[in-house]
Amino acid sequence: MSYSYPQIHPKLKPIVFYFMRFYARIINFFFVKRLDVEGMENISKTKPIIFAATHANSFYDAILLHCETERYVHALARGDAFNNKAAAFILDLVHILPIWRITEGKHNMAKNNQTFDRCHELLRKNKQVLIYPEGKCKNQTTLLPLKKMGTSGMALRAWKDGIDAEVVPVVSTYDSFKTFGKRINLKIAKPLRKEDFDIHGDASDFAKKFTAKLTEEMEGMISHEFKPVGLLRNLSFYLGYLIHLPLFLLIQYIAKKKFGRTVFYDSVCYGLFYVLGGPYWLLLYTLIYVFVLN
Repeated sequence: MSYSYPQIHPKLKPIVFYFMRFYARIINFFFVKRLDVEGMENISKTKPIIFAATHANSFYDAILLHCETERYVHALARGDAFNNKAAAFILDLVHILPIWRITEGKHNMAKNNQTFDRCHELLRKNKQVLIYPEGKCKNQTTLLPLKKMGTSGMALRAWKDGIDAEVVPVVSTYDSFKTFGKRINLKIAKPLRKEDFDIHGDASDFAKKFTAKLTEEMEGMISHEFKPVGLLRNLSFYLGYLIHLPLFLLIQYIAKKKFGRTVFYDSVCYGLFYVLGGPYWLLLYTLIYVFVLN
């Protein structure tokens, strides 16, 4: 299987990815004021996993799950993001696969078969795949109606092929999509398993029952009760905020000019911080060395 964008050598890809994830966790430390995670014990360490997650915050939703799970996650993302070869190269590095929507052109829809075939092979190899059952991203506070085909079709195909995949519902809720220092609730439900459904009956009936059960599980995890964060409890974050304030103001200015009214604003802020954070730290170190230590 091949894609039309450049890819790194398979042996180097895991090394590069783990470095990128380590750096992402450092960036996350300053980007998020408080993260409360529930249900990590519901994720098998060995079985193939289909994460069925809410999609309120663009590509940051995948980054959050990447940072919190032990095994890396192959996430699905809108196909038009892969039109730029440089962006596609980076997305491929972090195991993101393209999924095309009808709004991105009927001629692209056939490419989805390639992506779903790839997901199926990943599950066969006991890997983890992330799909967004809502079908679109919106800075919402409630669950959007779930699509009946994508997640259920992926699960049914795997189960019929003898793959012991588990479908794990994931819900991320944010207290803000506009600020540095947000609070996040990340909840992970017990998995849906093959034994919970009749996989040999009518496919449309299966999709209906599967989607209803998935909706019930995800709606039950939505919580906008965020725990408080006091100054003394999280002193390191507030000190970090002061240190990074000039950079945060610059990032927000840049992101707001083009993405201020879109669902991408928060993720773009994170992405800019990811790119500019290292140079900013190097600049601070240089200034301290020249004017203080020297």
